[in-house]
Amino acid sequence: MVPSAIRKAIGAIKDQTSIGIAKVSNNLAVELEILVVKATSHDEDPADERHIREILAFTVHSKAYLDTCITLISRRLSKTRDWMVALKALLLVHRIVVDGHPSFEDEIVLASHHGMRLLNMSHFRDEAHSNLGDHFAFVRFYAMYLEEKVEFSVFEKRQDGGGFGAERHEFDRDGRSSAAKKEIKTIKEMRSERVSVRLNHQLRILDRVLACKPAGAAKTSRLVLVALYLVLKESFGLYGEISEALEVLQERFAQMEYGECLKAFDTYVSAAKLIDELVGLHNWCRDARIARMSEFPEVQRLTDDVLRTLQGQMKEMNRNWPSKNSPEQIEGTNLDQPVEERSKPNMNEIRALPALENHTGPAPLIEPQPEPQPQHAAELIDLRDFGVSADEQGDKLAVALFSGAPNATANGSWEPFAWTGQSEAN
Repeated sequence: MVPSAIRKAIGAIKDQTSIGIAKVSNNLAVELEILVVKATSHDEDPADERHIREILAFTVHSKAYLDTCITLISRRLSKTRDWMVALKALLLVHRIVVDGHPSFEDEIVLASHHGMRLLNMSHFRDEAHSNLGDHFAFVRFYAMYLEEKVEFSVFEKRQDGGGFGAERHEFDRDGRSSAAKKEIKTIKEMRSERVSVRLNHQLRILDRVLACKPAGAAKTSRLVLVALYLVLKESFGLYGEISEALEVLQERFAQMEYGECLKAFDTYVSAAKLIDELVGLHNWCRDARIARMSEFPEVQRLTDDVLRTLQGQMKEMNRNWPSKNSPEQIEGTNLDQPVEERSKPNMNEIRALPALENHTGPAPLIEPQPEPQPQHAAELIDLRDFGVSADEQGDKLAVALFSGAPNATANGSWEPFAWTGQSEAN
């Protein structure tokens, strides 16, 4: 009890210090900063509703206060190591997203693009309450849910022509921007591609909802149950939109392309698994009295019969799908003609191109003269005759040396070599 009392006292001192610093600062939004500190105090009691409403009043009619509020909450989340302060700050973000100005979501996404990750709590850990791991685990999952929810809302605005741009800075008296007043298409009016993309995004949000189910000691925390109630209420509407999108895809399944049918079937399988888990979450919340019994919708599971029906349609579609070499795909071709006649060009349709101006004909081709073969001098023995054996070559050599005509004169008489008495080589 003593350490807990000490922590509460230290937390109260920190809050009073932050309020005192805000009062003496030169910040133009001193009152807003004090309200943010009070709404995110170091205690497990939920924030005073009066403080929340005053913050909403500041942010609805002024973009400057809206940007300042995002900066103050981001600073509060980045500095704290207390799960209660972090969860209260996320609850404040949730309330502004739901009840505040629609541009608040755009500003959160825009701030994240500039490095201010307001809802990034993946590395959050409570150093003061190290034995309450279930509590700060819920804080991380709750932040992930809010981040997915904000991204989906901004994505929908962009698809409808809103989102980032000049229109998001236009504030009017009722606190709604002109972008939010644009007519939104119903699910049945959307193209199948957009319905599929939208449904997959909603299934990711539903997965974040299921992850917010508290565990351990967090099941009895009052602050955790307050945040869970907000998530649970939004899951009711989310389930209704998912069911409507699944119905639309099932009606259009037979008219869709085969590749789109494959993606839609995978989406159905994922949805069936998540809806089964959603039934378990609703049953637990009923037992814990998180919401009134009349608020819970009747969740209908996706049975195996539905999946088998879709799978059968895909098999039939694949069986009847014409291949690229089928007769249906070969248009304008007479198959009764032989291949030679079909490939033979029509000479009457071939026309010569007109002659170009200042065109000179091609130079006459000069046939290359064959290169003369090298003449080999007559030799006594043709050593290139590879077909003759070594003995035959020796016989030819002997005949050439010793069977030649004697050194005779023109009249046939013998004339000996003249001797001069000198050597032949000088």
